[in-house]
Amino acid sequence: MVYSYEEYEEYILEDYNDLVGEKMSKGEAIARTFNEYDMLAKKSETDKAMFCIIFSEIALTHEKISHSFMNYIEQSLKELDFKAIKQENSLTIEQLNSLKNRRDYVLQELKKKPLNYYPRVCWYYNELSEEVQKFIDDFIKESERLEAIISNVLQRFDRDCKNTNSEKFIIYTTLAESIYNHQIKDVLGINELKLELESFRIADITDEQLTEEEQEKLSERIKSVLSKLNF
Repeated sequence: MVYSYEEYEEYILEDYNDLVGEKMSKGEAIARTFNEYDMLAKKSETDKAMFCIIFSEIALTHEKISHSFMNYIEQSLKELDFKAIKQENSLTIEQLNSLKNRRDYVLQELKKKPLNYYPRVCWYYNELSEEVQKFIDDFIKESERLEAIISNVLQRFDRDCKNTNSEKFIIYTTLAESIYNHQIKDVLGINELKLELESFRIADITDEQLTEEEQEKLSERIKSVLSKLNF
């Protein structure tokens, strides 16, 4: 089990990063890691403090923060009893002071993060666009069969395409833009890709995780790439 100051941070970050490496969104990775350590954090006030602060710091690296997570973590941070932590004598004076400073910092920075009110764990607009683009760029560099780019990208992001319509259309749009930008010819499955993009309606994603601005941006991207590509 994880008890020390250093071990807490090392193990939590390791587990979180492993899940991100397993192709999960950051939102899903933090939710799963959070659940894994939740009971351990109830062992003591020191454990609770390290748990809340470390997960807050991870959340600050995300594009948005879940509204429910924000409510829980902000309240928990404010309720931390540093007198009790000092009495538990699990931390050095330097570690205790560091923890206080980190608590104060995350409380301040959390207020600046945009909130996500969508109840399902999913990818955010910029996060997913960047992840898809990175996979495509790596595929183009390494593959000798660029005509198979569509099947490879959709296989990699199959689970995400099925999660929300927003994710599906972000993936399809980023893929179509890359095919156009790299002038990849004779692409297998190009007609099916076009049909999917032509079927897009903002009403299909209105109640999902994207803001109105992101919905409009995605809509414009789809219109633009459909006008450029000669399928």
